Amino acid sequence: MTGLVSSYNDFDPLEEIVVGTANAYHLPPVDTSLRHFFQLDDTGDGSDRADAARLARVIEETEEDLAAFTTALTELGVRVRRPDPAGLGERVAQPGWEAEANHALMPRDCLLVVGSTVVEAPMPVRARYAETFPYRGLLAEYFEAGARWLAAPRPRLPEDTYLFTPDGPVLAENEPLFDGANVIRCGADLFFNVSNTGNRLGARWLARAVGGDFTVHEISICDDHVGTTLHLLRPGLLLANAGRLGPDDIPAPLRSWKTLWFDDPADDGYGLDWARASTWIGMNIVSVDRETVIVPAAQNGLVRQLEKEGLTVVPVPYRHGRTFGGGFHCCSLDVRRRGSLESYL
Repeated sequence: MTGLVSSYNDFDPLEEIVVGTANAYHLPPVDTSLRHFFQLDDTGDGSDRADAARLARVIEETEEDLAAFTTALTELGVRVRRPDPAGLGERVAQPGWEAEANHALMPRDCLLVVGSTVVEAPMPVRARYAETFPYRGLLAEYFEAGARWLAAPRPRLPEDTYLFTPDGPVLAENEPLFDGANVIRCGADLFFNVSNTGNRLGARWLARAVGGDFTVHEISICDDHVGTTLHLLRPGLLLANAGRLGPDDIPAPLRSWKTLWFDDPADDGYGLDWARASTWIGMNIVSVDRETVIVPAAQNGLVRQLEKEGLTVVPVPYRHGRTFGGGFHCCSLDVRRRGSLESYL
């Protein structure tokens, strides 16, 4: 019998998912780690000076959109779980630095599900150091039901972690670092994006942690997370960002798959002082099964493209993907899909 946690890919029939919350979203002071993640220049302090009323409005609107997302999932037969409330601006610290907790909006970043294993990711942004804590109640429940619960080594995140090169920011290799959203799951194969949110030591740690049933492939297809660059819609079918990738940039084991090239993201704008994501956040989608995809309602071009391929598209409003830097895929974590471990390559 399938346990409460069992998910090997992003396209088998979805049964249970965790959806994050924008409540208690906090704008922490910009430190080296945030500047590194968002590639902020050094001409200003990068701080967002949005007033409390404006922040409250975008939080309220995001919660409305997440409620609509939850309703759509529930109507499709998916069980939706939510985290415990996050503390507002709670302080986190390690020797040498202090930060303020950011949010509990994006479980895809702080957690990674590989089969029946849930991994707490060693995230490089200091403000996200304790981001798994609001999910610990769910993790304990999944553990009691038989899931394997791992936490990667807690990183120290000293200043020399954050390297700024002429080609862009990269992470030092002094400890394992990655976000869960650096990983594309493809059954027995995991594609790990080496970037400013994941280093090669992190890929090596993950390979040993998940064991011999899985192969971890190092790729480098974008600056940080992969959810706005490449999606596996079903075996043999990819959705790719035509603004970032060409045919030769697709990971070699996937080049024989058919690729839908998306090049027309709508711009929803953003509600704070500066955008935390590009317009490509519009392709941050969630597959309910191999034929059904939830897509931000404003992305009419993407809807048409997916429908032309024969997919059933469920449009759901999502106004603040650029505001907060995460779409439906970022703001959710599928923990159970009907299916077993397979090799698709």
